[in-house]
Amino acid sequence: MGAFWGAVRIGLLDMRGDLRRFLLLVVCLAVGTALISGVNSVGASITRAIDDGAAELMGGDVELSRADRLANAGELATMAGFGTVSTTIDTNLRAESAAGDAFVDLSAIGPTYPLLGQVLSPQLPPGQSLYDLLAPSAEAHGALLDPILLDQLGLAVGDTFSLGGTSFEARGTLTKLPDGPVRGFRLGLTALVTDQGFAAVSDRTSPLPGLGTWYRYKLLLNDRDAEAGKAALETALADSGWTVRSARDGLGDMVRHYDLFMRFLVIVGLGSLLIGGVSVWTGMQAYIAERAGVIAILRSMGATRARIFVHFFAQVAALAAVGVGIGLIIGGGGAFAALPVIGRAVGIDLAATIHIQALAVAAAAGLVTAFAFAYLPLQQAQTIRPVLLFRSRGLSAPPIDWAALLLSWQVIPLIAAALAFFLLAWLMTGDAVLVAAFGLAAAAAAVVFQLFIRAIQRALARLPEPRARIPRHALRAISGSGQNAASVVVSAGMALAMLVVVLVLQANLRQEFLGASAFDVPTLVASDLFPDEVDALAAIAGEGTDIPRFVATPMLRGALTGIAGQPAETVRTNGPEATFLLAGEVPLTFRTLLPASSRITAGEWWPADYTGPGLVSLHQSLRSGLGVDLGDTLTFTIFGEQITATIASFRDYSWQGGIDFLATFSPGVLESYPTTLFAAVTAAPGREEAVERQLAADFPDLRFIAIGDTLKQITDALSQLSFAAVLVGGLAVGNGLLVLIGSLATGRRQREADAVITKVLGATRLELMATAFAQYLILAILAALPAILIGLGLGWLVSMVMLNVDFTLNLDALLVVLLIAIAITACLGAMTILRAASARPARLLRDL
Repeated sequence: MGAFWGAVRIGLLDMRGDLRRFLLLVVCLAVGTALISGVNSVGASITRAIDDGAAELMGGDVELSRADRLANAGELATMAGFGTVSTTIDTNLRAESAAGDAFVDLSAIGPTYPLLGQVLSPQLPPGQSLYDLLAPSAEAHGALLDPILLDQLGLAVGDTFSLGGTSFEARGTLTKLPDGPVRGFRLGLTALVTDQGFAAVSDRTSPLPGLGTWYRYKLLLNDRDAEAGKAALETALADSGWTVRSARDGLGDMVRHYDLFMRFLVIVGLGSLLIGGVSVWTGMQAYIAERAGVIAILRSMGATRARIFVHFFAQVAALAAVGVGIGLIIGGGGAFAALPVIGRAVGIDLAATIHIQALAVAAAAGLVTAFAFAYLPLQQAQTIRPVLLFRSRGLSAPPIDWAALLLSWQVIPLIAAALAFFLLAWLMTGDAVLVAAFGLAAAAAAVVFQLFIRAIQRALARLPEPRARIPRHALRAISGSGQNAASVVVSAGMALAMLVVVLVLQANLRQEFLGASAFDVPTLVASDLFPDEVDALAAIAGEGTDIPRFVATPMLRGALTGIAGQPAETVRTNGPEATFLLAGEVPLTFRTLLPASSRITAGEWWPADYTGPGLVSLHQSLRSGLGVDLGDTLTFTIFGEQITATIASFRDYSWQGGIDFLATFSPGVLESYPTTLFAAVTAAPGREEAVERQLAADFPDLRFIAIGDTLKQITDALSQLSFAAVLVGGLAVGNGLLVLIGSLATGRRQREADAVITKVLGATRLELMATAFAQYLILAILAALPAILIGLGLGWLVSMVMLNVDFTLNLDALLVVLLIAIAITACLGAMTILRAASARPARLLRDL
């Protein structure tokens, strides 16, 4: 044991004078570990919050919902057989008072609401019944209003206002709903009434198209097993059109976006650890090559192979501990600070916490990565023999004997490290397929780069040499440099491939969060306008005015009566959008051009001059919701007449683009029917209040609804995610560039020796630098060619299969980063021989 610690001590002392050369290695490991530890900590907090507080977030163990009707007596009895039932109804109505009007997100609740948690209001003392507070008095039913809504209507607590044409009394202000997170993003400010109050509303028509009424029933199960209860309810209420969801299901798109973001971070973190491992490999390979003379002296003095292994393994372990430790501090500290902010964005209370298990997994992953990539250079160090002292000093290490390595017990630690990394990555992601695909892709990429450079070297050896001296020497160095060219191409290629993957995923997440097009969030919308009113609005809008953008869309109502030749009432729906479409007469429209906020997910949009048979484009959720596909037909009844159209496409549209329609027809189908118009007004930045006052004065008979603030909240939240994706992607890109720089250290002493000898033979410093620049420019281009193909292929696979987001390609950013990486490789490659090209040859020859 004393000999072991002695070897460790000597190894650490031997490294003292060369600490600066390992800076890149430490930084690369730290970045990868920081990303992994931060992601693990955030993911653990969200998972724990959902698992521990799922029922309270939902307001029950499970929720059943639909858009067309309340539950009948039989369905209520079935629900009651599973546990306690609470009713909520969500819709949008217009609220009016003497001082103004407002667009309201209305929630109507039953007597048992809330089953869990509590509604927070200054006017609701602990222990008092919420239903009793809102019960009807002699004057009106009661309501709790968002404080901002109270201000918009110019009301005080105790005043009355109109909601859907019915009088209500403001009984207090609403601070928080216990099930707010599962309600997701809602248009308008919240008002809370009882189900009796909602039943008294005379006009329940939503002021905007596509916003229906949702009837929800929350259940507190008798056995409290949410997943089993959900499955049993789905079986008991099969074919009835009810959507059953758990708390995780109900947290909505925002948590899905965070799931996507965290998976992106995990992939980037694994990639950063991978290229950090490449940095370990290239750094240790170059270091051991330069220390080959020292190793030969140690062997000649009696040092065994095991002593040499311990000597350099102690150095690797110390460097890895420093890099991983720094990464844990940055990742764990960053997550600790960011958790409350992320919680507010998701709608879940996340306390600032340090997750020891998450940090331990990240630390283990970093250390295993460092060991796995250092193992091969350590094996090379053991094969150096004393006879090297009489041949050359420190120019290169012996190549790896793969046949001997793979057939001996020495391959076992490498296999164990690979299995450990797989298990740790599985713990981090929970996705064995993702981890396996990632590992296989990385291994396959390394093999591809090796085979590619070997093929290029053989091809260059057979080609006639150029007459010009600089390109001739550059190509000769590539074709005859053996392991040096292969090491540079493999390490640079792996880093470039990872850069391509990160850039592709970053662009795809930005597309998913913010949409493919840049469009303005509408400030105000109004429905049921007539052509003369639209003309008057268009006259005051335009460039240079307070209303730079104004869009009017025709609108009429119709009922879906036939689906693929079958009566609509016989079709089982799946999801709230499909249920809403079958709930009666729904808003419909027709368009020539695809709106900027929409994107086609299947099929094609019709040409601008289309005049053929009727076509319809549906929201993508209706594909599974109605069980239809491209080419199927839908029949709508409009003003008593039946219209049949063929499904031409499915599309998705972004919330931040405003209101859209579930069903949009091609030109020539609906124009003959009476229509009104739906208008969206976008105010110039900073002029929103002025525009609202102007429209109220110029159009007193129109009711505009302000939705810009709500949509901006959604856009801002998604913009934060998009910015975070860009930031993390930038860190990964920077990490990849650092690996590129570190890879150039491989074979530096050999290149210096070649440069000195060439200089003795008459080459000038300019020729030496130009030759090195050309050599590394060609190597960087050779590395980039397969890296682009491999990176794009992996980016497509991860985007489409693992993240389930659309694949897009930002060629401009991709080409800029690749050109910068190639230029850096060429310039720094030339700089590696600057010392040899500038100094007197005799001084360097004495060191060889």
